[in-house]
Amino acid sequence: MEAKELVKEFPVQSNKKGKQVVHAVSNVNLKIYEGETLALVGESGCGKSTLGRTLIRLLEATSGEIWFDGVDVTHMSERNFMALRRQMQIIFQDPYASLNPRMSVKQIIGEPLTTHKIVSGKVQLDNMVRELMHEVGIPEEFMNRYPHQFSGGQRQRIGIARALALKPRLIVCDEPVSALDVSIQSQVLNLLKDLQAQYQLTYLFISHDLSVVRYIADRVCVMFLGKICEMGDTESLYQHPLHPYTSFLLEAIPKADPKQRKEKRLLTGEIPSPVNPPAGCRFHTRCPYATEECRTQEPKMQLIDGREVACHHPLM
Repeated sequence: MEAKELVKEFPVQSNKKGKQVVHAVSNVNLKIYEGETLALVGESGCGKSTLGRTLIRLLEATSGEIWFDGVDVTHMSERNFMALRRQMQIIFQDPYASLNPRMSVKQIIGEPLTTHKIVSGKVQLDNMVRELMHEVGIPEEFMNRYPHQFSGGQRQRIGIARALALKPRLIVCDEPVSALDVSIQSQVLNLLKDLQAQYQLTYLFISHDLSVVRYIADRVCVMFLGKICEMGDTESLYQHPLHPYTSFLLEAIPKADPKQRKEKRLLTGEIPSPVNPPAGCRFHTRCPYATEECRTQEPKMQLIDGREVACHHPLM
């Protein structure tokens, strides 16, 4: 999948200054390669989830292009997009809100199978639902239970089974473990890795937890206020971040070993508004290295040591 100059804006209530919009995603260029896990990281409100949902057209793009397998799907009619929608699925962040409380597990997992006419009868539907439940570690005797009868980790497994039902090629994982206990997080992450190897899946993994990202991602894309700051392979980015914002994010990761802890640098300055983002580099109001150039000119993405970074003064 590829995004070209992708923009997503949300209108807000007009005031004396006229109509205003929230600049959630601004001119994003992004490629997701088959079989990889690309992590999308950043602070809450930076546009990660909006970008993920726009890529699979749960939200319509304001402008720009979305390409899937060499086909422009940006403005494809819903009828023509139906076949491609089977190949793109999403696992939502909140396992308590993403499952219909009035539907049983069988109905939840079976709904995409019946909607896309994958099954031809009740027996085939039951067999496929049982198989999917087995894949994610939910006992088949729980088929007729309802979401309130499960724990958070079990509900997320049900959500994963629903996403797998149509045998997709790309799955957007929208912070799939952030609402779970730490002990359950590792189980769900291992399940996602096992399923990826088994079905040759491609993941767009959205998270604000960089310790989780390091475990599961092949490449990392860092976002700030709707813009991509830095993108590259996981290990080199963690070992030597090039963008100041990436450096601050990595320093914020908690360390269990007291001997490895050191005094953390704190981000200062005012957090910009997505309704009225600053000119130049959007991070300059909080960056300790900002210069006049940063305040007036928007940095272009440049290639350094095999990584892409949008910064006038990258950390070398």
